[in-house]
Amino acid sequence: MARRLKDWLSTHLDFTDNSEAPLSYHTWAGISCIAAALQRKTFMRWSSGKLYPNNYIIIVGPSGRCRKGDAIMPVRDMIAELNIPTIGEDNSQEAVILDIRHALTNFTDATTGKMRFQCAVSCFLEELAVFTGQQNSTFLAYLTNWYDSRDKWTRRTKHQGTDEIIGMCFNLLAATAPDWLPHILTREATGGGFTSRCIFVVETERRKIIANPNLLIPDKLLRRDLLHDLELIHMLTGEFELDPETQTTYEDWYRDQCERDDSGTSTLPDPLFDGYRGRRPVHLIKTAMCLSASRGDDLTITPYDFNRALTLLTETEERMGDVFAGLGRARYVEETDMLISYIERHRVVKKSQVLQDFYRNLDDASLDAITKVLSGMKVIEVERIPGDILYRFLEQGDPS
Repeated sequence: MARRLKDWLSTHLDFTDNSEAPLSYHTWAGISCIAAALQRKTFMRWSSGKLYPNNYIIIVGPSGRCRKGDAIMPVRDMIAELNIPTIGEDNSQEAVILDIRHALTNFTDATTGKMRFQCAVSCFLEELAVFTGQQNSTFLAYLTNWYDSRDKWTRRTKHQGTDEIIGMCFNLLAATAPDWLPHILTREATGGGFTSRCIFVVETERRKIIANPNLLIPDKLLRRDLLHDLELIHMLTGEFELDPETQTTYEDWYRDQCERDDSGTSTLPDPLFDGYRGRRPVHLIKTAMCLSASRGDDLTITPYDFNRALTLLTETEERMGDVFAGLGRARYVEETDMLISYIERHRVVKKSQVLQDFYRNLDDASLDAITKVLSGMKVIEVERIPGDILYRFLEQGDPS
């Protein structure tokens, strides 16, 4: 079958133009969608191993203002329509591992003609906090480990034996408000580890105001063409390569980055970016792989693909520092910690009582915002009763 579109990502941006969400959100959501379709069936040789196109892309913006979900829903729906395995938001880490194991499929590698196996899944999450929980160091360590798409990933458990995943490939697109990152990330995950593997797409305002989104109905024919070409992208297998000109361009860029880092003139001088800077070449190549697949089936990264990826990554990095800057001054950090301790101490408490006891720290809206996330994290259970709301503390592992 032949493709119907000149470039999948550009068409996706046209398709989602009637949206208040920033262009950067839709762009990176589209890249994540391509990575989800490619799975582990395409790769690039990298040193002694292989790079796969999976990405960890975190959309960051104030709650209710930047329409983060509007960027995630269209790509999540298309991936679901193609029956590409995904994982939902509200899962225990054991359930996530089980879902990845159950995603086992096989394919024929076009490069070698051999049968390959993969456990490739994607997550499209409108609330990252609900998925990761509160400073869950074990789960964050798993996510960090999964990024590298090992041929075999194993976990030994005390009571259930050994979990073994063949052909790991985990692709993540998630959204969060900056206020909640301190509750999600541990100190170990910040700067290096998990965050060095993430591309944070930061915006503070909507792209435009659309008072009546129903005036412009999404183009069904355009969506049909997007699905058609996304399915062809999903069928790609084999090895990506840099063409000779791109190889030279990449080597020149890499040497320049190393010299800048060594001289202290990096475009990302914040020490919290040390881990990210070390992985920047990987982010660049993974993005270029997706952009190559967006425009064609040749599995070649051309100068156009490389420069397009570099421009996109560089523009995104200009705002990325705002993520780490916010980690030290999140709006509800102290209040959340106090509230968790308070509810744990009381076990069950009414909202009216919390407001009385915390009147100096919390108003009705901020209390609702905090308890919504704590409920999603399974720290508390929220129950409506006549005339009030109950907050019930949940012990770790409580199935409620």
